[in-house]
Amino acid sequence: MHSCKRNIVVRYIGSAARKFRALQEVWILPWWGSGGLSAVPLWAIDTLVLLVKLCSTCAVAVFKVLIPPVPKSLHGETVLITGTGSGLGRELAIQFADYGATVICWDSDARRNNALIEEIRNKDGDCFGYTVDVTAREQVSSLAAHMQHLTDVSMVVTNGGCAACAPLSLLRPEAVARVIEVNLLAHFWIIQAFLPSMIERRHGHIIAINSSVGLLANADMAPYCAAKFGLRGLMDSLTEELRLDTWTKNIHTTSVYLANVAMGLHPPPAHRFTSWCAEVTAKEAASIIIEGVRKNHKSISIPSFMKFLIHLHNLLPYRIRIIFTDFFNFGHRGWFYFC
Repeated sequence: MHSCKRNIVVRYIGSAARKFRALQEVWILPWWGSGGLSAVPLWAIDTLVLLVKLCSTCAVAVFKVLIPPVPKSLHGETVLITGTGSGLGRELAIQFADYGATVICWDSDARRNNALIEEIRNKDGDCFGYTVDVTAREQVSSLAAHMQHLTDVSMVVTNGGCAACAPLSLLRPEAVARVIEVNLLAHFWIIQAFLPSMIERRHGHIIAINSSVGLLANADMAPYCAAKFGLRGLMDSLTEELRLDTWTKNIHTTSVYLANVAMGLHPPPAHRFTSWCAEVTAKEAASIIIEGVRKNHKSISIPSFMKFLIHLHNLLPYRIRIIFTDFFNFGHRGWFYFC
């Protein structure tokens, strides 16, 4: 109900802004003339619209703090999740099924994927699975076309990932290509396969599982950082495309940034504050992600304060940044170097 009211308010403000623009272009500017002062009405009304938007956004934010919106129901949704054979993907599949969603599991490991499907079905969950290599574009597109004849996928969770931790000069070209394919290109192929049907139905949600290295680069992880930065750009650009198209207002996006989740892709954290910011299990992370998805959050970070600290860190001059970074990562070799 709160979401419906908010959408009505947003549509009303957008409609008023478009009417203001038409008034400017058709009536005010021709009457005012083409001289240097012709931009004054344009600036004045644009500034008024800007103030109205800012005030309404602040009012909505305060209202949502005082009266939190009811999380959307997942019952009846069809959720496609990649990388369900283990770790976070497996936990997401189990918990989405617990909420009443139909879960479609994609993984390259048929044995572990089938074991997960049986586990969900034994709990009376609705689950199907396919063995697929998400880096093979033709395989993804053909399987997606086949599935669309059977069901409408309303939510997509692109979760597959792999990492290579070594200095760039020591990495084999095949390893670099594999990391880019799994962590970036596969997300392109999956989104391109399912987004058109979401747009046609005017309903959908795309969730991309990213990493903290998509916000702040780490040493000895160049291909992984490059892929995750690219995934961040992909989701931000897609979000903007959907925002600017009135037809896609009900298609949501969520980027998830993980920093301290035990998934086995890279060594456990060894920073100075591990006792304050210990690793969380994949089960706990899945619960946080689903709660954020139900509230249509654009961004989710685990731990929750991580993204704010990284943005604050990036505002600092380079030399100050690396001094703080070396202090935080006490065991890192950078502690013994200065700028």
